[in-house]
Formats: sequence, C-alpha cells, structure tokens
Amino acid sequence: MLIYRLLLVGILSRGLSLSQVLEESTEQRHSRSVVNMDELLKVEDDLAGNLEKYKEQLSHRAETIRWGIHQMKEMLRKRKSFWNNPFITYSLIRHMQADWLMWQEYLKKPVGLEQLIFMQSRNLSMPREHDFMDAADGVTRMQGTYQLLASDIANGLLDRVQYNSSLAAIDCLELGRDMIQQNYLPSAEQWILAGIEAYDRPVPQMEMQLLRGPKKADLYNILGQVRAELENYVGAFQAYQMALKESPHDLKIYQEYQAFEKGLLTSPEKRPDTFKQDEEDEAYVREQLPNCCSGRCEVPQKLRKLYCLYNRVTSPFLRLAPIKTEILSIEPFVVILHDMVSKKEGALIRSSSKKHLLPSAIASVDAPKEEYQVASSRTSKSVSFPNDFNNATLKISERLEEATGLDMFHTEYFQITNYGLGGFFETHIDTLLSNETRFNGTRDRIATALFYLNDVPQGGGTHFPKLNLTVFPKAGSVLFWYNLDFKGNDVMNTLHTGCPVIVGSKWVISKWISDMGQELKRPCIESISNVKYLNSAKKLLI
Repeated sequence: MLIYRLLLVGILSRGLSLSQVLEESTEQRHSRSVVNMDELLKVEDDLAGNLEKYKEQLSHRAETIRWGIHQMKEMLRKRKSFWNNPFITYSLIRHMQADWLMWQEYLKKPVGLEQLIFMQSRNLSMPREHDFMDAADGVTRMQGTYQLLASDIANGLLDRVQYNSSLAAIDCLELGRDMIQQNYLPSAEQWILAGIEAYDRPVPQMEMQLLRGPKKADLYNILGQVRAELENYVGAFQAYQMALKESPHDLKIYQEYQAFEKGLLTSPEKRPDTFKQDEEDEAYVREQLPNCCSGRCEVPQKLRKLYCLYNRVTSPFLRLAPIKTEILSIEPFVVILHDMVSKKEGALIRSSSKKHLLPSAIASVDAPKEEYQVASSRTSKSVSFPNDFNNATLKISERLEEATGLDMFHTEYFQITNYGLGGFFETHIDTLLSNETRFNGTRDRIATALFYLNDVPQGGGTHFPKLNLTVFPKAGSVLFWYNLDFKGNDVMNTLHTGCPVIVGSKWVISKWISDMGQELKRPCIESISNVKYLNSAKKLLI
C-alpha cells in the first residue's frame, strides 16, 4: 500500500523568481536543477583524482617499507655469519642506534594530509542534507504521482519504460529511512523490501558498499521495526528471524528481537501506534495527487472535437507567416502555439541562464523580502530576464505579441526555469489577487504563456485537473491560456500542475501578461459571442 506525499499548494501564495533576493545565498540545492549536475561530476572527478594521489603515496610508502625490510633481512643474514667481524659489529651498532630512529620518524610523518586539505576545500561544493532530502522527495513524489512500485523504481522500470540503471541496496535503505522519518511507514516498508531485493541481485557489490554497508541483516532488522510499528507482528517476527539468520552473532539485533518478543507476549495491546497512519489522512493525500499526469486519462467529450488552424488574424504579419495553433479548450481558452522558438534561440536562452539559476522561491503576494524562502511547493531553479535581455528574448517577445494580440510591454519579466530530480510545481492558479481585491488599480495576470524549450523523454507535463487535460513539453511550442474571464474574474478551471519529471531535463519560460495595458486588446465584453470585437487570440474562435 502506497502513501503518497504530494499536497495541494494553497493559492494564496505565488511562486516568484527572486534572484535579487537570493543571490547572496550559499545554498545551491543541487537536486532542484539537473543542468548543473556536470559541476558535481567535475567535483567527483577531482576528488577521485585526489584519492588516486593518496593511493600513490601509500603505495610509495609501502614500497619503501618493503625495500627497507628486504635490506635489513639481507644485512641480518650476513651479520649472523660474520658477527665477530669488527666492521659488522660497528655497522650493526650504528644501524641499531640511528636507522631505527629514522624509521620512527618516517612512520610519524603523516600520509594524506595534503589530500585531506584538498577534500575539505571542496566541502562547500558538496551536497548537504537538504540536497538529499530534495532528492528523496523527488523520487517519492514521482512514485506517488505516477503510482510506481518501489521495487520497479529500484530495478529501473519507470512508468512502463525499462532503463539500464538501478538503485543499490543502500539507496533504497536511505529512501526507506526518509519515509520512516516522515511517518509514511507502508511506503518505508516497500523501500526496505526493494533494498533486500537489490542486495540479492547477481552483481558484485562495489568496495564502497562492502565498506559502508548495509549488511543484509540491517535491512531485515529495520524491516522488523517498521512492521512492528504497523502492527504487522507476524511479519515483524519473520523479519527479525531473517536478520538473526544473516547475522546470528549480532548482539544488538538479538537484544532487539528479544525486546520485541517480550513486549508482544506481555502487552500487545500497549504497542505504541505513534507512527500509524490514519486511513482518512491517507485517503486525503491520495485525493490531492494529480492522477492524470501520465496523460492516460480519458479526455472529456467537449474537448475531443476541437481543432487546429493557422492563425492569420491577430497580426497583419501573420497573413504572410501564420502560426500553427492547436485549440485545446474554448472555455477556458487554452491553446498550443507551435514553432514559436527556434533551436538556436532555445539554446541561447538556456546557455545564458545556466550560470544564474537560483532555487525557485515563494512568498505571499504582499510579503516583505525577509519572508522570501526556497519553495517547497516547486522543485526547480529559475532566473528572470527582461524582454530585451538578448536577441532571443526580443524575438520570442515579438512573436508572442503577434500570436496572442496582447501588448508585451505590459508583462512581467521572462522567468526561465529548469526542473530537477522529480521536478514539479504543485497545483496552483497564476493570478495574484482575489476577485474582491482585483479592481483597485493593482495589476494582475490576465494570461500565461508557457514556453517549452526542449522535449522531455518522460513526465514533466502541464496538467489541468478541472479539465482533465495534460500537455507534454514539445520543444519550441507555447502553451497559452487566460487566467481572467471577460469581466476580469478568476477562471478557476485554469488551475494547473507542473507534473514531476521522470527522466530528462525540463526547460520552460513563463511569461505572465498583465491585465492593465490590455484594455484595447482584450476589453470587457458581455459574452463569448462578442469575440469579434477583440484584437486578441480569441478572435480565432469566430
């Protein structure tokens, strides 16, 4: 039984790219973007090279000691034969008085001090505990959203696609421990069992795994603890017995087993249920999952008869170069604009962003800067650029204005985002204000344009739960929708989720278009029957 961890984000807080606030932060949050993983691989390569130097120094020292032993044995053999020779006597006394002092000094000299200093100098570049937590959250979120089994993930089977990769026993164990800390015990049990299965794979374990562990008995022991907390006493008893079978002389496991058996026999009704997950809580968590992120849900009947067309009406230039437009929904208005970003433009934006990406932050709309914090509702890194940041941003801004008929002068900055391991954005709506506070002269987001800069091999779709609609990234396309209706009120059907990435790197650009400044482009009208009076993309519905 799975317990899933994805919760619905409150719509009172908004995701922002707060580069100017976070630029002094030393937190790199490695798991939140995959584009900087090459830097971690470079650090790994440097550390491996440093360890190689340590090995060479140890080898050189061992060779020196081996040579010294050989020389002393040779001298000892000669001295036994000619011990009464005055030269041998003198040489022996000098050797015993001086050479062994030299060996003492030689052995006192530390080996690896330089390498240790090098390793310590790389500490700031190394992942920290919150990086592991991000990575573990990414894996378990992916597991919950796509309803994957822990054993399948551990064996490289991800949402029906088999990969030539797998997780080691220690990887599964640490994920299980993470689940235990968060009181998700059924899921913890799955991961511990996956770790036992990984331990039994017919492949040799690496020296590091043999050095660090875990032993198979450790996995069975933790499995017994988890099952005991789940009140599966028969299963716990079996797990403890397997642990003792694997390590019959392990005193700690034996004492724990005895304590469990004694507690079970004397007062089973008093077993603590601190970690027991309430069934209603589990049902609630399940309800919050975007069940259709896989794209396999049935599309509503009203969305099946929509169509594609060439947009020639929102700009005079489009009469010469129309834009391929795919209408996904009429109310709310959701379309895909194809071929909006060239490969060259996408590459330029990605390369320009890579060095500036920072963990995506979140804050309430009116929150002071000191309340900005790294978001838990979205796992990504982002940076903001103005329309004229480079030639690529200028071009796509002009193209978006032609495709939508809206004024790009009245927009927020481009937010370039890359999603990391299991990267997602929880279910939310893009508007900033409520209907009660919107009409006081404050800007709000009338529309959203989401640029996809690359294809994603698996996962990473944009899901609209109220429409039962999932759109998967396609390089160069733009997903566009209106957040406000003709009268300026929220369109709650545009509630959407950035589904977890399973495999690959997901690059997107968010462009939020303000309502103020669009009065002549998209004026208030009574109903959709009056769209002929609009200059925006809804003219396509005529």
